[in-house]
Amino acid sequence: MLDATVNFLEGGCSLIVGVSLADGSPYAAHAWGFTVESRDPVRARLVLGTRDAERVPALWAGAPIAVTGADVSTLRAVQVKGRSIDAGPATDDDLAVVARHCGLFFADVERVDGEPYALLVRMVPPSFTTCTVELDAFFDQTPGPGAGAPLARTGG
Repeated sequence: MLDATVNFLEGGCSLIVGVSLADGSPYAAHAWGFTVESRDPVRARLVLGTRDAERVPALWAGAPIAVTGADVSTLRAVQVKGRSIDAGPATDDDLAVVARHCGLFFADVERVDGEPYALLVRMVPPSFTTCTVELDAFFDQTPGPGAGAPLARTGG
């Protein structure tokens, strides 16, 4: 995956996760952090709010998954696809990822949309769970004629 794509998804972009559950029904959640753990294969750890905790371990195992990240100020968007491979409780390191992600994301929303930071932090769930995904497809989803174009998996 391109280093720029990793940096983008690990930064303060909005993160939406879509999953196709075993029964074929769709499920969507907001991710509160994205960290690439390995590049071959490409594996990433998602941090999700506890509202999703009951569904993640039981229903996401092996499920097809897509993560879309969008920049608040430019609307640049990237989507990565793959499969969920495991889930578990959030660690202190995950909570640090959440704090960094929220700080960057909420600062952008406040700057672009004018929503006060103090109100935005009220959206943060009280606790978190995680999901590890193995990624095999990468796309530019920025609105416009290039949306859906594949991104290279390697390089800088």
